[in-house]
Amino acid sequence: MRKLSKLVAVIMCFVLVSSVLSVVSSAASSVTYSVSSASGKTGDTVTVYVNVSGGTDIWGCSIKLSYDPSQLRFVSSSNGAKLATGSVFNSGSSVNFSGSLNSCKSSGGTIFSVKFKILASSGTCKLTMSASGGADNVDSNGNNVPHSVSGGSITVTKPVTGITLDKSSVTLKKGETATITPTVTPADATNKSVTYSTSNSKVAKVSGGKITAVGGGTATITATAGGKSAKCTVYVKVAQTGIAVSGSKNKTVSEGSTLKLSTAKVPSDATDSYGTTWKTSDPAIATVSTNGTVTGVKPGTVTITATQNGWTATYTVTITEKPSESESVSESESETESEESSNELTTENTTAPTTTEESTTQKTPEKTNLFKSVYKRLYDRIFDKTKTVSRTYYYIMTFSVGFITATVCIPVTALVTSSIYKNKDKKKDPDGPEEK
Repeated sequence: MRKLSKLVAVIMCFVLVSSVLSVVSSAASSVTYSVSSASGKTGDTVTVYVNVSGGTDIWGCSIKLSYDPSQLRFVSSSNGAKLATGSVFNSGSSVNFSGSLNSCKSSGGTIFSVKFKILASSGTCKLTMSASGGADNVDSNGNNVPHSVSGGSITVTKPVTGITLDKSSVTLKKGETATITPTVTPADATNKSVTYSTSNSKVAKVSGGKITAVGGGTATITATAGGKSAKCTVYVKVAQTGIAVSGSKNKTVSEGSTLKLSTAKVPSDATDSYGTTWKTSDPAIATVSTNGTVTGVKPGTVTITATQNGWTATYTVTITEKPSESESVSESESETESEESSNELTTENTTAPTTTEESTTQKTPEKTNLFKSVYKRLYDRIFDKTKTVSRTYYYIMTFSVGFITATVCIPVTALVTSSIYKNKDKKKDPDGPEEK
């Protein structure tokens, strides 16, 4: 009797476990049919997707996607990766499918897709999903598969057609703020959000329509919504508080030469627009033009004053004597002598450079005034009665005839003494020197 009771208990347990497993298996075998949503403006063609997700393969099913033909117009349909066999067709107010699906047990996916053209001018177009039960929704073993459906919609968007601002321009002082207010049309546009930007953040910044003046100058604020834009010009004024000397205050220029002076505003971003006037303390030493150009007249020192918007800046300009021609020659000779040997009693023998072929074709140098001038200087330095040291000098002359240029280098050996520059008045005619 006890053995029989134990057997009954085991059987009851087996039945209970089997029931639980059956329920779990049945729950795991359910599937869901759904449709995606989309959006677009009137006249657009949009695509929606009918999908399946679940834990079993569907041997056969029947699905319907319903829509309002006054709001949407069927354009076309395409099979998805999960459609194994069957067909999709439009009935005028619904898109229907009957057939079998692929591998729904392992993963979900698209059964078919549909393209609709939007006819509605606004609002939301509903998409309703339905699936037949019973024999129209079974697995590979012919068992009914529990299912659920999820609908979707197509939202009709209204694009922005324009945007305006309550101010086209605004004038601020540095540090001040102002607010611009946009108006987006149409009033029921789907996306009326506005973004702002500035053309010069060093002049003006903008955030949410609030403009902050940062520095002197002009900037353009742009408001954009739905691809449309409007602009506001911002003028930031900064008062001038002084005038600064541009560069060093101390300048030097020689007689007859010019020097350009300039000034700078303080602060540098000052927007006041005033001309600059210039004045010299002594026009006999140096003059100054209306644009700040100083011209040296004679040696001395002057003060140049620049005035702008009541502010002044001064420059000290020194005028130096213009070098004479003899000083220029002496400087050239000094440079030549510095390159010679430091031994004053040694005679240097240097081979002169070879003249170019063109130099032999030019006219005789003795017939030019330039040659006479150079020849005279040579004669004055060579024929001095107090000769003590022999040196070699090179004098280079360049001649041009038409497009031809030639250079002649003349080597001259001279006896030089400390009195070479003191006896110029004792020389003979340089065009026909005769040694005494």
